[in-house]
Amino acid sequence: MTLVLVGCLLLAGAVGLLAQALLADPVPRVPRNRRLGTGVKTEPLWRVAYRGLVNGVDALLKKRGWVPFRASELEMADVKKPLGVVVTWVVGCTVAAFLVGTVLGRSVFTGALLAVLVPVAAKVTFKFRAGRRRSAFAGQLDNTLRIIASALRAGQSLQIALNSVAADAAPPMSEEITRIINENRLGRDLVEAMTASADRMDSEDFLWFAEAVEVQRDSGGNLNDIIDTVAETIRGRAEIREKIRAYAAEGKASCYVLMALPVALGIAYSLLNPGYLTPLFTETIGRMLLVLSGILYTISWFWMRAIIAIKV
Repeated sequence: MTLVLVGCLLLAGAVGLLAQALLADPVPRVPRNRRLGTGVKTEPLWRVAYRGLVNGVDALLKKRGWVPFRASELEMADVKKPLGVVVTWVVGCTVAAFLVGTVLGRSVFTGALLAVLVPVAAKVTFKFRAGRRRSAFAGQLDNTLRIIASALRAGQSLQIALNSVAADAAPPMSEEITRIINENRLGRDLVEAMTASADRMDSEDFLWFAEAVEVQRDSGGNLNDIIDTVAETIRGRAEIREKIRAYAAEGKASCYVLMALPVALGIAYSLLNPGYLTPLFTETIGRMLLVLSGILYTISWFWMRAIIAIKV
């Protein structure tokens, strides 16, 4: 009987505690920042080492006064990282390529060859991205001038029309127009800002537009008609440029095939007959022939590029 009474009391207490836990007011929680303390957050060791390496590269570049990549080059390639970070990554990839080439190729010469190719590849990549950005800018110029002319006919000023283009256009046109507007707000002459943008984008058509705005501002006249004339001229030049590009497509394809053929044959020989090309990397005469071939290969690339690159 006593055990039954004790069991009932324990059951009643458990039910009461459960009801208290479910129905009672919640206990205020301590804020997370108080539970974690006020100690200073520690950074990982690799992040501290990386930041120190970048700062060291920045200091070395400032001390030497020479930079492998210009700021304008990185800007045109749409690289948002600072120069020190870019150089650090290129140097790191160069060292990694040297180690991989030395270990896998079992030759310091192979590692050195791969190490040289890394900065060259970075330079070529930046130049390619800059060229693609300039081409996109040239392709957007016709529609941009039409929008500006339409805005001027609607009674808007040139600055408001440029603001509309900056808000609605796609990059890189919107970025360049935004930069022109910001420079003008900071006190730079509008035509000077437009001329600088034309030089930066290597666009003779946009330079014509800037000169047309300057002529209209100095001598007066209807800016709408001037812009329409410039746009018509740009449209005709674009048509001629596209025709020349189509006619030169066969020559460009031949250039790419001829440049890819030696590399493809080298890879094919290495796969079909391993060790066949080993003397090129191990023997002195083979290394000399390889270096000479690389020099002639580079010269032929620029030669063929000059033949098929037709400027309008």
